[in-house]
Amino acid sequence: MPKKITLILLVLNIHLGFSQTSATSPEYEAQAIGGKDQIEQVLQTQLILPKTILTSNFDTKITAFFDLDSAGQAKNIKLDGNVNNALRGEIIRIFNFLKFHKTLNLPNESSPYFLIFKLNTEKYIRYFKQKNKFTIKKQLPADSTFIVYSKADKSPEYYKNGDDGLNEFILSNIEYPKLAIEKSVEGTVIIEFIVETNGYLTNINIKQGVNAGCTEEALRLLKLTKWQPASLNNKFVRYKTNFPITFSLRNVNKDNSSSSQLGQ
Repeated sequence: MPKKITLILLVLNIHLGFSQTSATSPEYEAQAIGGKDQIEQVLQTQLILPKTILTSNFDTKITAFFDLDSAGQAKNIKLDGNVNNALRGEIIRIFNFLKFHKTLNLPNESSPYFLIFKLNTEKYIRYFKQKNKFTIKKQLPADSTFIVYSKADKSPEYYKNGDDGLNEFILSNIEYPKLAIEKSVEGTVIIEFIVETNGYLTNINIKQGVNAGCTEEALRLLKLTKWQPASLNNKFVRYKTNFPITFSLRNVNKDNSSSSQLGQ
């Protein structure tokens, strides 16, 4: 992995809406799988920009127009706005972490989807500082193909003491939702996600939810975790996995925390 680069992550605002450049050429806002929260998670954990384009008054608006392939991946990306080469390359790279719902069937249209990015330096200064507190223990080069694996020489694990550390983190931080306690709701939330080569998570997807706030609490905890990436052929690789978080009223204590059962 490369040495840490001093930079400030940027804020992303996705604006809902409809754009029409002519009477016969409409563009529609793309709907990311996982919604705006997923786009936000990718920007917060994966965006890297050189110091040369970051200034105290960095503030720009970029519109991306693109097609979608059969898998929901962006292609033929065109950027409109104040975009230098470094920023252009990074925005296009970020699209590799995202998938979209293909809501249109317009074979004769070119780049019918759009997203509007408003980027500035202020809102993610605090997040950037937090991100730099995390250092992957074992350093390997990262695979740059964006291929997602489900098998590897070594599977990803929680960065601090593996499964035991993950259980300890969940037990120390989980809050059983008050509504779930009032309604005696129990169950297991199963979450699927990709562990990226920098140890952060993207493509977080609920495979099985639980009502009364349990799903939201499981997501909150998961987004706080950091991982040692999977490795294959002596490189860090993207790796898709899942685990359950079980909410059980038997384990609720007076501090409104609960134990959980985790696994892959």
